[in-house]
Amino acid sequence: MTRAIHLRKSAIYLALAGALALVPPAARAQSAVDAFVAKVSDGIAGVHAQAGDDAAKTLAGCGDFLGRVLNLPAMAKTAARDGWEQMSAEQRDAYEKAFAGRLAAECARELAKYRGEPVTLAGVRSMANGDKLATVRLGAPESARMIAWQLRGAGDALSAVDVIFEGRSAMIKAYDDFVGVLRANRGNIDAVIESLRK
Repeated sequence: MTRAIHLRKSAIYLALAGALALVPPAARAQSAVDAFVAKVSDGIAGVHAQAGDDAAKTLAGCGDFLGRVLNLPAMAKTAARDGWEQMSAEQRDAYEKAFAGRLAAECARELAKYRGEPVTLAGVRSMANGDKLATVRLGAPESARMIAWQLRGAGDALSAVDVIFEGRSAMIKAYDDFVGVLRANRGNIDAVIESLRK
Protein backbone atom coordinates (compact mmCIF):
# COMPACT_ATOMS: atom_id res chain seq x y z
CA MET A 1 0.00 0.00 0.00
CA THR A 2 2.75 2.39 1.00
CA ARG A 3 4.72 1.49 -2.11
CA ALA A 4 1.68 2.20 -4.30
CA ILE A 5 1.25 5.64 -2.73
CA HIS A 6 4.93 6.35 -3.21
CA LEU A 7 4.72 5.34 -6.89
CA ARG A 8 1.66 7.56 -7.43
CA LYS A 9 3.45 10.54 -5.84
CA SER A 10 6.50 9.93 -7.98
CA ALA A 11 4.35 9.83 -11.09
CA ILE A 12 2.70 13.13 -10.14
CA TYR A 13 6.07 14.81 -9.51
CA LEU A 14 7.43 13.57 -12.83
CA ALA A 15 4.32 14.79 -14.66
CA LEU A 16 4.67 18.24 -13.08
CA ALA A 17 8.35 18.40 -13.95
CA GLY A 18 7.54 17.42 -17.52
CA ALA A 19 4.83 20.06 -17.78
CA LEU A 20 7.23 22.74 -16.53
CA ALA A 21 9.86 21.63 -19.00
CA LEU A 22 7.38 22.19 -21.82
CA VAL A 23 6.90 25.86 -20.89
CA PRO A 24 9.13 27.92 -23.23
CA PRO A 25 11.93 29.87 -21.45
CA ALA A 26 10.61 33.14 -22.90
CA ALA A 27 7.19 32.48 -21.39
CA ARG A 28 8.73 31.71 -17.99
CA ALA A 29 10.82 34.91 -18.16
CA GLN A 30 7.75 36.99 -19.05
CA SER A 31 5.81 35.40 -16.20
CA ALA A 32 8.58 36.39 -13.77
CA VAL A 33 8.52 39.98 -15.09
CA ASP A 34 4.72 40.09 -14.77
CA ALA A 35 5.01 38.87 -11.18
CA PHE A 36 7.56 41.59 -10.41
CA VAL A 37 5.36 44.31 -11.94
CA ALA A 38 2.41 43.04 -9.89
CA LYS A 39 4.59 43.30 -6.77
CA VAL A 40 5.49 46.89 -7.70
CA SER A 41 1.86 47.80 -8.41
CA ASP A 42 0.61 46.25 -5.17
CA GLY A 43 3.46 47.82 -3.21
CA ILE A 44 2.86 51.36 -4.47
CA ALA A 45 -0.89 51.05 -3.94
CA GLY A 46 -0.29 49.62 -0.46
CA VAL A 47 1.98 52.49 0.61
CA HIS A 48 -0.58 55.00 -0.66
CA ALA A 49 -3.51 53.27 1.03
CA GLN A 50 -1.80 52.84 4.40
CA ALA A 51 0.02 56.18 4.59
CA GLY A 52 -2.41 58.61 3.01
CA ASP A 53 -0.85 62.05 3.35
CA ASP A 54 1.24 61.12 6.39
CA ALA A 55 4.88 61.78 5.36
CA ALA A 56 6.41 59.59 8.09
CA LYS A 57 4.18 56.65 7.18
CA THR A 58 4.95 57.12 3.49
CA LEU A 59 8.69 57.03 4.23
CA ALA A 60 8.35 53.88 6.35
CA GLY A 61 6.13 52.26 3.72
CA CYS A 62 8.63 53.08 0.99
CA GLY A 63 11.41 51.49 3.03
CA ASP A 64 9.45 48.26 3.38
CA PHE A 65 8.36 48.29 -0.27
CA LEU A 66 11.87 48.88 -1.67
CA GLY A 67 13.24 46.18 0.61
CA ARG A 68 10.94 43.71 -1.16
CA VAL A 69 11.68 44.70 -4.77
CA LEU A 70 15.30 45.92 -4.76
CA ASN A 71 18.50 43.95 -4.27
CA LEU A 72 19.81 46.55 -1.83
CA PRO A 73 23.08 44.77 -0.88
CA ALA A 74 24.09 44.49 -4.56
CA MET A 75 23.06 48.08 -5.27
CA ALA A 76 24.99 49.49 -2.30
CA LYS A 77 28.13 47.61 -3.35
CA THR A 78 27.79 48.80 -6.96
CA ALA A 79 27.22 52.41 -5.91
CA ALA A 80 30.40 52.40 -3.81
CA ARG A 81 32.47 50.44 -6.38
CA ASP A 82 36.16 50.58 -5.37
CA GLY A 83 35.22 52.33 -2.14
CA TRP A 84 33.47 49.15 -0.98
CA GLU A 85 36.80 47.39 -0.55
CA GLN A 86 38.08 50.23 1.62
CA MET A 87 35.20 49.91 4.10
CA SER A 88 35.22 47.89 7.28
CA ALA A 89 32.35 45.44 7.84
CA GLU A 90 30.74 47.99 10.17
CA GLN A 91 31.04 50.75 7.57
CA ARG A 92 29.55 48.52 4.87
CA ASP A 93 26.55 47.80 7.06
CA ALA A 94 26.11 51.49 7.90
CA TYR A 95 26.53 52.51 4.26
CA GLU A 96 23.96 49.97 3.05
CA LYS A 97 21.42 51.16 5.63
CA ALA A 98 22.04 54.82 4.81
CA PHE A 99 21.85 54.05 1.08
CA ALA A 100 18.51 52.26 1.58
CA GLY A 101 17.26 55.20 3.63
CA ARG A 102 18.18 57.66 0.87
CA LEU A 103 16.29 55.60 -1.73
CA ALA A 104 13.28 55.38 0.59
CA ALA A 105 13.31 59.18 0.99
CA GLU A 106 13.36 59.65 -2.80
CA CYS A 107 10.52 57.12 -3.15
CA ALA A 108 8.49 59.02 -0.54
CA ARG A 109 9.00 62.30 -2.41
CA GLU A 110 7.70 60.73 -5.61
CA LEU A 111 4.74 59.03 -3.94
CA ALA A 112 3.71 62.33 -2.37
CA LYS A 113 2.37 63.13 -5.86
CA TYR A 114 0.67 59.74 -6.26
CA ARG A 115 -3.11 59.66 -6.11
CA GLY A 116 -3.87 56.02 -6.82
CA GLU A 117 -3.27 56.01 -10.58
CA PRO A 118 -2.91 52.58 -12.20
CA VAL A 119 0.54 51.00 -12.60
CA THR A 120 0.89 49.08 -15.87
CA LEU A 121 3.69 47.40 -17.80
CA ALA A 122 4.73 49.52 -20.77
CA GLY A 123 7.40 47.20 -22.17
CA VAL A 124 10.34 44.87 -21.50
CA ARG A 125 13.66 44.60 -23.26
CA SER A 126 16.76 42.47 -22.74
CA MET A 127 20.03 44.19 -21.88
CA ALA A 128 23.47 43.20 -23.16
CA ASN A 129 24.42 41.70 -19.78
CA GLY A 130 21.33 39.48 -19.70
CA ASP A 131 19.29 41.65 -17.33
CA LYS A 132 15.74 42.69 -18.20
CA LEU A 133 14.62 46.31 -18.30
CA ALA A 134 10.93 46.46 -17.39
CA THR A 135 9.32 49.87 -17.85
CA VAL A 136 6.11 50.59 -15.98
CA ARG A 137 3.67 53.39 -16.60
CA LEU A 138 2.37 55.25 -13.57
CA GLY A 139 -0.94 56.87 -14.50
CA ALA A 140 -2.89 57.41 -17.69
CA PRO A 141 -0.87 57.15 -20.96
CA GLU A 142 -1.25 60.84 -21.83
CA SER A 143 0.19 62.02 -18.50
CA ALA A 144 2.08 58.97 -17.24
CA ARG A 145 5.38 58.93 -15.41
CA MET A 146 7.69 56.20 -16.67
CA ILE A 147 9.80 54.11 -14.29
CA ALA A 148 12.20 51.45 -15.58
CA TRP A 149 13.41 48.65 -13.34
CA GLN A 150 16.61 46.77 -14.21
CA LEU A 151 15.83 43.19 -13.22
CA ARG A 152 18.28 40.45 -12.41
CA GLY A 153 17.86 36.94 -11.06
CA ALA A 154 17.06 33.36 -11.93
CA GLY A 155 13.63 31.89 -12.51
CA ASP A 156 10.92 33.66 -10.55
CA ALA A 157 13.39 35.29 -8.14
CA LEU A 158 13.77 38.64 -9.92
CA SER A 159 14.81 41.77 -8.06
CA ALA A 160 15.80 45.22 -9.28
CA VAL A 161 19.42 46.39 -9.28
CA ASP A 162 18.66 49.86 -10.66
CA VAL A 163 15.68 52.16 -11.04
CA ILE A 164 15.53 54.64 -13.91
CA PHE A 165 12.95 57.34 -13.26
CA GLU A 166 12.19 59.68 -16.15
CA GLY A 167 15.57 58.81 -17.68
CA ARG A 168 17.62 59.24 -14.47
CA SER A 169 19.45 56.18 -13.14
CA ALA A 170 19.45 55.84 -9.36
CA MET A 171 22.74 53.92 -9.53
CA ILE A 172 24.57 56.49 -11.65
CA LYS A 173 23.41 59.26 -9.31
CA ALA A 174 24.43 57.22 -6.25
CA TYR A 175 27.90 56.60 -7.66
CA ASP A 176 28.39 60.25 -8.65
CA ASP A 177 27.30 61.36 -5.17
CA PHE A 178 29.62 58.81 -3.54
CA VAL A 179 32.65 59.96 -5.54
CA GLY A 180 31.85 63.64 -5.07
CA VAL A 181 31.48 63.44 -1.29
CA LEU A 182 34.49 61.12 -0.94
CA ARG A 183 36.75 63.52 -2.85
CA ALA A 184 35.44 66.56 -1.01
CA ASN A 185 36.23 64.83 2.29
CA ARG A 186 39.66 63.44 1.31
CA GLY A 187 38.60 59.80 1.26
CA ASN A 188 36.60 59.84 4.50
CA ILE A 189 34.06 57.00 4.15
CA ASP A 190 32.22 58.04 7.31
CA ALA A 191 31.53 61.43 5.71
CA VAL A 192 29.91 59.68 2.75
CA ILE A 193 27.72 57.63 5.07
CA GLU A 194 26.70 60.73 7.03
CA SER A 195 25.83 62.59 3.80
CA LEU A 196 23.32 59.87 2.92
CA ARG A 197 21.57 60.29 6.23
CA LYS A 198 20.83 63.99 5.66
